[in-house]
Amino acid sequence: MVVRLCLMSVCLWVGSVAAADLSVGLGAAILPPLDNDDDWQVFPAPSFRYQAGGYSVSSQGPGISADLVPSRLVSLGPLLRYSGGRDEANLPDIPASAEMGVSVGSGIPWRVIGVPLPGVITAGAEAVTTWPGGHESPYGQIKLGWVLPATERWTLISNASLSYFGDDYADRFFSLDATQANRAGTQPFDADAGWQDASLGVVSVYQFKPRWSAVVVYSYSRYFGDAADSPATEILNDRDRQVMVFSVSYQWLGERGR
Repeated sequence: MVVRLCLMSVCLWVGSVAAADLSVGLGAAILPPLDNDDDWQVFPAPSFRYQAGGYSVSSQGPGISADLVPSRLVSLGPLLRYSGGRDEANLPDIPASAEMGVSVGSGIPWRVIGVPLPGVITAGAEAVTTWPGGHESPYGQIKLGWVLPATERWTLISNASLSYFGDDYADRFFSLDATQANRAGTQPFDADAGWQDASLGVVSVYQFKPRWSAVVVYSYSRYFGDAADSPATEILNDRDRQVMVFSVSYQWLGERGR
């Protein structure tokens, strides 16, 4: 199963912390081996964020998203990203897809809601499907986070999310009919829709120069429910997934950030 690199915090929060008009980051995403015989996988992890007049566009993992609402309280806009599909021996192929959808989010200081904690609590949601010819299976996600300025230069972001797989998505990625199961050497399985993927992440952003920041990301996600019970998940050994990202970002500051 393809691991979606949910790295939007890398650039989104680096940009907001530094109040930059444009932030560009370059780094590497590292996936631990699934078993002792596999090698560690390393992928390039570029990131960017541009904002002007209250609007913004930024990287979001293997894709981009835009905020079309000129408000500090709410972000709302389209997203577009890439899913690599699945091409594994003995399992049904899933085509690589261009995914499109919409995301919404907001953030508010804890003190505004009467909680004696520093920083900002964030919440968001997104709904995604694909262009015709892709896996054509919608899914959604809800998110909750905490942005904590630990020092003047160092910011910590924690986040948690739950993903909902619709019937088409659950069937496409996790079900196996009798023929498919026989080919894979396992039992047939019929997966139903539901909340079946949870993730936790931590982002550390350290601004070591006025325009330079170092970013470290760790994310852990786990299937549960039918997604975890599926023979496809067992064959691919991806019930638990981890990703680490190391990145350096440079910010071109506008007038408000000087």
